Amino acid sequence: MKKKTIFPALCLLMLGLFISAAAQEAAYKSQAVTEPKQIDGQPVDWEGANFVNFKKAGVDYAVAHDSGHLYLILVFNTEEGLSTADQGGVFIYLSQGGKKSKDVGFHFIKKVITAEEAIARMEALGDKLTEERKAQIKERKMYNLYEGEPVGKKFKADLQKVKGQRFEPAIFRGRVERARGGPAAPGQAGFQKAVFEFKIPLQPSPGLPPLVEPGKPINLGIEWGGLTEEMKKELMTRRAEAATRATGTDSRMVVSGDEPSEGGFDRGGGELDRKTLPKKFNFWFGLLLGGQ
Repeated sequence: MKKKTIFPALCLLMLGLFISAAAQEAAYKSQAVTEPKQIDGQPVDWEGANFVNFKKAGVDYAVAHDSGHLYLILVFNTEEGLSTADQGGVFIYLSQGGKKSKDVGFHFIKKVITAEEAIARMEALGDKLTEERKAQIKERKMYNLYEGEPVGKKFKADLQKVKGQRFEPAIFRGRVERARGGPAAPGQAGFQKAVFEFKIPLQPSPGLPPLVEPGKPINLGIEWGGLTEEMKKELMTRRAEAATRATGTDSRMVVSGDEPSEGGFDRGGGELDRKTLPKKFNFWFGLLLGGQ
């Protein structure tokens, strides 16, 4: 009796180990580098990296790492795949334990800030600025900020514990190439490609544990596209205007449902349906760093 009980259990254990090993083998293996990647929106220093294609959006991606940072590059080959990443930014999530959790992540979006905001930002990251240095910063009125804003309830709670201490931000650069002359590809409006590069510190603050546990597989999630906040406001305004017209006339259109495409929006020459809205994309993949 015992042999009959043990044998199926042993088979299940072996099957579980086989599935686990196969999953790790299928995971993306990050490229170990000794020199930091230049985060400039240029793919020139990614030669030899293992690029993989996310077919749904036509995006090629690769991952590299050194002892303290994770590097990611996204190459968008179509404008449809880029969607609104250039306006709404890109979300990147790091999760472990076999989960696809959004507890730890960054929202990479370009912001324009004042000199005073730049000073406050630097001091919040633990920089000790002299009055001379502040005066130099104030020589320019506005600055472009290319940093990833931490997202996730757990991550934000941890950051509150080290507020005012030295903190290394995650950074990025995005560059969209468009043809300056000559015929454009159909539907591309001169679009050639877009390149986004990211640099994420594995331990942003010495007062906090690393974002990921060394030696354990990572699930990395990437999300972008869809309606930006400005687009949502514009659509809501149009919906309100259309509803007002519909109540005062024997309207040509009907506004109904929760989606802008349901019923349509009068734009003075047709309706705005789902096909005209920017697509939202997201995908996850298993990631192994060197030594795993």
